[in-house]
Amino acid sequence: MESKPFVSIVIPTTGNVKFIRGLVESAIKLDYPKDKLELILIGDKTTKLIEKHSEIAVKAGINTIVEYYPVAAGQKRNIGAEKAKGSLIAFTDDDTILREDWIKNSIKHLIENEDYVGVGGPNYTPKEELPFAKAVGRIFGSKFLFSFRYTIGHSKAKEIAHNPTCNYIIKKNIVNEIKFHETLWPGEDVEFDIRVRKAGYKILYAPDVVVWHHRRPRPTAFLKQMFNYGKTRAQVTKMHPSSFDLRYFVFVIAFIVLISLYYISWKEINLFGEKLPLFVPNFLLGSYFSILGLAGLLVGYQTKKVKQGLYAPLVLFIQHFGFSLGLLFGFLKKT
Repeated sequence: MESKPFVSIVIPTTGNVKFIRGLVESAIKLDYPKDKLELILIGDKTTKLIEKHSEIAVKAGINTIVEYYPVAAGQKRNIGAEKAKGSLIAFTDDDTILREDWIKNSIKHLIENEDYVGVGGPNYTPKEELPFAKAVGRIFGSKFLFSFRYTIGHSKAKEIAHNPTCNYIIKKNIVNEIKFHETLWPGEDVEFDIRVRKAGYKILYAPDVVVWHHRRPRPTAFLKQMFNYGKTRAQVTKMHPSSFDLRYFVFVIAFIVLISLYYISWKEINLFGEKLPLFVPNFLLGSYFSILGLAGLLVGYQTKKVKQGLYAPLVLFIQHFGFSLGLLFGFLKKT
């Protein structure tokens, strides 16, 4: 790979996300030659936001392509990759901010790791977010609670099973070979990476390939997001049974066990020759909420922000409940 390959930044968008301004402004500031870059926006329909900010990109010297296809995000990425001039496709979302060295560092890692076809990295929460959104980002960024891709605790690049398309730089020929699922959303990037790895390719996580990603600012929006994540996780598991992971079902299993224990206690059913006292399920339920409370204290201590600490238990509960509800819905839904 040449040291400065042509890179096509592909962004699927509805055209109504106000954060597109920050994305375009950060693309303009990238520490990479503008004659080696192009910006490809694939929207649903013409909007003032797309028109305004694509013009800003053009005036800044970035070749910009705007197309309109009212299709799912995965198909938009396929369309963008087909139209791209670059040998590398840099996927991101319309609500991200790109760090100046995003492209430069990505290329460095792909050159140093020739066996890998793509690279991604952490997506952090912007400082200007509302307290609830910051709590979401903090929970996602906790080494104790979540995947390392959101954290800063890994100093070296390493192989990974999945890079979300808010931060994913990959060789164009791989995208055109594998292609994203055209109707699945969200989760189309997870399904794409499963097939990438099944085809024998490897992808990389690098801690210095950084974007900032806006989170859902309200509980109801976050609940809907987690429900959709759970629903499509079930669909992806149906499509690829080998991707089944028991950890996705921990909350569901725990909930079923807890309800069963309450039923046994309420009906005074003998269990191993003795009646189950109500204390047992109450203790388990109290323990769960105590863990949520401790997570809140941890977040509050880490951030020195009271609101983030107060929101953290709610964020965790919504994540568990919404994802699990979506998971059950996805498995029960006929395809």
